[in-house]
This record gives sequence, structure tokens and C-alpha cells, in this order.
Amino acid sequence: MSAINNYTDITAFLVASDVDISMRFGDFVIFQWDSLKVYNCLDTIPFRKHFFEITYQQEGHPVKLDHYIFSGEGDKIFFVSPYRLQSCETGGTHSVKGFTILFTPEFLHPATAENYRQRELYLSDYFSHPELVLSEKTTAAFSELFSKIHEEYQQRDNRFSRAIIRHYLQILLLLGRQYAEPEHTSETAVNNRPQEIYNRFMNLVQQHSLQQAGVKFYADQMFLTTKHLSATIKAISGTTALRIIHHARIHHAKSLLRQTGSSITGIADALNFENPDYFSAFFKKHTGITPLKYRQS
Repeated sequence: MSAINNYTDITAFLVASDVDISMRFGDFVIFQWDSLKVYNCLDTIPFRKHFFEITYQQEGHPVKLDHYIFSGEGDKIFFVSPYRLQSCETGGTHSVKGFTILFTPEFLHPATAENYRQRELYLSDYFSHPELVLSEKTTAAFSELFSKIHEEYQQRDNRFSRAIIRHYLQILLLLGRQYAEPEHTSETAVNNRPQEIYNRFMNLVQQHSLQQAGVKFYADQMFLTTKHLSATIKAISGTTALRIIHHARIHHAKSLLRQTGSSITGIADALNFENPDYFSAFFKKHTGITPLKYRQS
């Protein structure tokens, strides 16, 4: 199995990526790109970050995120939740312009670090398409907001900056949701126990689904019965907990097939399948195509 780099904190990621910036806060950073800040793209090894990323791209370079492939062209926002598989393609010279924000959930909701209100964020769906293509109107709105956050981050003598940036960030996330889902204009109630269970379950699935395929593991982690967890997930999402776990495992398998040169055997082993044949059968059942054909497609 090819190596996958894991970055558990923001500072380690910036060092590995050769982004030379002095961090003001340990759980939040914003930087403006220049030609030297093409982070981690001299290295083809895929990586996972254990924190959130929002990138505003004016000009960029080709990137892979899970099994999606994006060009470096056009004005875009990328909303990237933790643990998603990323890598870059840097053939040729690329002029890079824009901003990147990295932050932990604790920064956004310090009082509720474990059960932060993911569902109100555009970042909440761990398996969604992460790209928001901007129109001329939305480009102006996002550009101004990123600039304000960056400007405030530079005000090192302002003791209110952390709170100001947090509110700007919340506005940024709400704007992302508004422009991505314009038909959803009403707010849903999210601060309730079933929703918290769902949020926690989705976070655990993203962290552990490569190794853990059974609902019982997640129920045990949450100190719930399997029956209660399954019923809650079904009520909130309309699908079963097991189907969500299977979807996550297929999602990871697609990412490994697209971003690594690992053999089918190696990927089956990484996902803790008993053997490659079982993995191939599982993959085909859920996608309608074999892993090898998916890789070649």
C-alpha cells in the first residue's frame, strides 16, 4: 500500500508544505498565495488533513480530492472537511492566486468541540462534491470577505480579532451554503439530540470506516445500543447506518484507486477486506463496475 501522509495539526501541515507563515492562532490560519506557496505539490504522495480547509482559487493548479479531479482554472471555492484524500498535479508552471483558510472545529464552536453543529455548515457533508464555481457576482462577495478575514488576521494588536474572524468565518460558511443550495432558504432545527447523534456518527465514519465496517463499533463509541443508533440515523437521514458506512468505504476505495498506485490487493487490505475477491465483489455490487475498470475509466 502506498504511503499516505496524515497531518493532525495545522502547524505540521504548513511546515511540510513549505508555507512560511507565522501562525497567530494554533487552530486557525489564513494565507494569501503567491508563486512560492503551492503547498505540498512537489510531492505526489496523497495526504489527509485532520482539520477543515476553505480555499478561494482565482488561479491554481490541478488537484485531486478523493475521486474528484479539478483543473486550476476559474474562480472557485473549495470547502474541504477533515480526512478527505488530497494530492496535487504540478506538471508545468502555474501562477497561483487566492487564499487558503485552515481551521479546527474547536475554533468555530469552542464550547461544543465534540458535537459542533456540522449540519449548518456547507462543510458538513464529508463525501460531497467540494467545489463551488463562482459567478461574477459571487466572486466579488467572496473576494471581499476573504480579504477582510486576511486583513483582520494581520491585526496582531487587536484582542478582539479572534472573535471577529470567527464571525466572518461563519458568514463565509453561510454564504457558501446559500450559493450552493439556493433553494434551501429556511433554517432547520439542528440543536437536538438526534441531530447530535447523526453528526457524531458521520464524523466517526469518516475517521474509522477504512478499518471498521460494522454498526456496532460506532454504537459502542457513542455509548448507544446498535438498535438506537440505527433508528436515529434512519430517522435523520432516510437511509441506514450500514448503508452510510458502505458508502464511505466505497468513497475511500475510489479515492485510493484514483490517487495511488496501490494494487487491488493493497487497497483491499487497507480497507480490511478478507481478500481481494471479496473487495472486488463488494465494489462492483455498489458501483456496477469492477475496481480495475473504475481505475481505467
